Amino acid sequence: MTITARVIHSLKWMTFTKFLAQLLRWAVTFIVIRLLMPEDYGVYAMADVVMYFFALFSGAGLASALIQVRSFSKIQMRQVLGLLIIINLALALAVILVAPWVAEFYREERVVPVLYALLIGFLTVTIETLPTAMLEREMRFKALSLIELAAATISAIVTLILALSGYGVWSLVFGHLSELLLRAGLKFAAHPVMLLPQFRFGKSIHLITFGGIKTLTFLAWFALVSIDTIIGGRLWDTETLGIYAVALQLSYIPMNKLVPLVKQVAFPAYAKIHQADSDMAPYIMKANGLILIMAFPIFFGFAATASSLVPLLLGEKWLAVIIPASMIPLILPFRASQELMDPAFEASGRPLDAFKNWLIVLSILAPMLYIGALYGGIIGMCWAWVIGIPVTYIITSWRAIKYLQLPARSYIGAVLRPLFAATVMFAVIHLLRYLVGEAIPDLPLLILEVAIGAVTFLAMAWLVCRRELFHLFELGKQLKG
Repeated sequence: MTITARVIHSLKWMTFTKFLAQLLRWAVTFIVIRLLMPEDYGVYAMADVVMYFFALFSGAGLASALIQVRSFSKIQMRQVLGLLIIINLALALAVILVAPWVAEFYREERVVPVLYALLIGFLTVTIETLPTAMLEREMRFKALSLIELAAATISAIVTLILALSGYGVWSLVFGHLSELLLRAGLKFAAHPVMLLPQFRFGKSIHLITFGGIKTLTFLAWFALVSIDTIIGGRLWDTETLGIYAVALQLSYIPMNKLVPLVKQVAFPAYAKIHQADSDMAPYIMKANGLILIMAFPIFFGFAATASSLVPLLLGEKWLAVIIPASMIPLILPFRASQELMDPAFEASGRPLDAFKNWLIVLSILAPMLYIGALYGGIIGMCWAWVIGIPVTYIITSWRAIKYLQLPARSYIGAVLRPLFAATVMFAVIHLLRYLVGEAIPDLPLLILEVAIGAVTFLAMAWLVCRRELFHLFELGKQLKG
């Protein structure tokens, strides 16, 4: 089976299972949001930021190192396992030590027991890292996608049952833990790695070096995606942070499913292309064009329909979510394209350039987000995102064009064409709402907005980005077949 055929096969299974899992998650999420209070989401967001930070170090980028390298020995796998055990024990101890300080920083004592409960996640990393690397290296994405579906299903059921039983924030905690534990167990069952750890690492230095740079990239990326919550947790009250957290959660639902799916398949595929000494540029360009032709209408459409969508999904108590939910999605197509640069840099043996990209983005956005949150609250922070992300995207795109040897004119056109089509769609939806919004209830209005928006985007895309549209239709046919 060719690389292209294996990628299509992988995407087919992952798209199908991700779609089913997402339908379930959406249904459960919208029910749970109605059951819980903003304070519950605020406390969980505080703990999640801390755990996400430490989790960046838990895998040490070693799974990616095993996927990218041409070959490795059993001794190296034992050394990787030994290093994983040491790292995750140290991280668990670190969380225990910093938990009281985190509570003091946020002025919220309820975050401490939540952090202690989430320590179980470090155990799952040591269990699943090697099986995950082997499954992805072999591109066994059918097994991986079915595992993800099973874990997501159990997590959604656990979360819903506990929320209905009045467990508040703990429904989110135990729902998350159930997913981690089941996923780790199933991955180990799918590809058991029965090895004794070795705690001497001399033969794995190159793997550890690659993994270290990958970890630095994760760290810079994490700082970017978490800095807003950290700033908000410090400057705002818990309810305000909860409103912002829900707006983020809604806005990122398509992003959190679409981009990881593509990156998960792209990295081992790019690695195999690079190992075969083939030109990666055409594959990178096609992948970027496909992600943008999908992302722009999805996120611009979400932003344009937020005024109708939020009251229907969340109820009247969450109306404050509307404005941030109509701004944050506007930057997500650029974020999706930025994230797709990482597997290309890493597979080509340039992980340091992926790290530098996120460092550039963070250095520009961090002060903008702080100033926006300090002087403008939630709306000020959203404006910082809307202004800052396009600026950083121009810089990181120039670096990708230069170091990955991509055709500049084609790259720029692949961004501007769907951006133009989505902007026209965005304006048409707002004009529609201005003309008839007061006369039509939210549900019929939302249906009308989606229909008119879809027709508008397809018409504009047919005029200005027909090639990307054909690629998307071609991919759809291949996935269907």
